[in-house]
Amino acid sequence: MSIVPNTTCRRCHRQYPSYKSRCPYCGTKKEKQVRSPVPETDSAVPGTQASKNAAETMNLQMLMGTVLLVAVIVIALVMVTFNVGRDATDRAEVEQQIQEEIQTTALPLPTPTPTPSPSPQPQLSDMECTSDISDNEIDFIETGYFGLPSGSSIDLNLKWYPATVLANPEWSVDDETIAQITPNGPQCHVELVGAEDTETVLHIKVNEREEQITIYCE
Repeated sequence: MSIVPNTTCRRCHRQYPSYKSRCPYCGTKKEKQVRSPVPETDSAVPGTQASKNAAETMNLQMLMGTVLLVAVIVIALVMVTFNVGRDATDRAEVEQQIQEEIQTTALPLPTPTPTPSPSPQPQLSDMECTSDISDNEIDFIETGYFGLPSGSSIDLNLKWYPATVLANPEWSVDDETIAQITPNGPQCHVELVGAEDTETVLHIKVNEREEQITIYCE
C-alpha cells in the first residue's frame, strides 16, 4: 500500500500520485478539488430550524451587547459630568474658604501718615545798615549816604526783617581805589582810600533785594 495518496485522471481514469500536477499517462492537468465544508451540527446547515434559531439567538446577543455598550457609555458620561461638577463646586468652596481666611488673618493696613504741608518761607520785608561809631544808629540804607575822611574806616552791621529769613548777604563796591571792603556775612569792614572829594557806590544784596549806599571821601 502506497503512503502517498493517489488521484484519478479525469480523462483516462488512471490513478497517479496526487503530488503530480499532470497525469503521467495522458498529460491532462489535474483538477483542483474544492472540499465543501461538512456541517458539524444542524444549526450550521442553512434552511433548518436549528439554523434559524441560531441566527435569532446571535441577533439577540448582538442587540443585548449594543444595549449594554450604550448603557456603559451613558453611565460613564454621567459619572464624568458629576465629577466635573463636583470638582468645580469643591474648588469654588476651597477658594471661598481661602479668601475668608485671608480676610480674617490679614493685618489691617496702616493708616498713611499725612504729609505735613511745608511752612511758607517768610519773605524779606525790610533791612537796615548801621555802624558802631554812629551815636544815633543812623540807618545808612535809609539815608543812602555816608561820608568819612580819606584814610578812615568803618564797620557796617546789616539786619533784615523778619530775622527768620534765610539769607547770605552779598557786598560789593564799584571802585576799589576809593573804598575797599572786607565782607563777613552780615558785617562788612570798609576802608576809605580815595582822594578827597571822591565817591563810589556800595551794593548790598540780600536774596533778590538790593540796596545801594554812596560812600564819600571827605
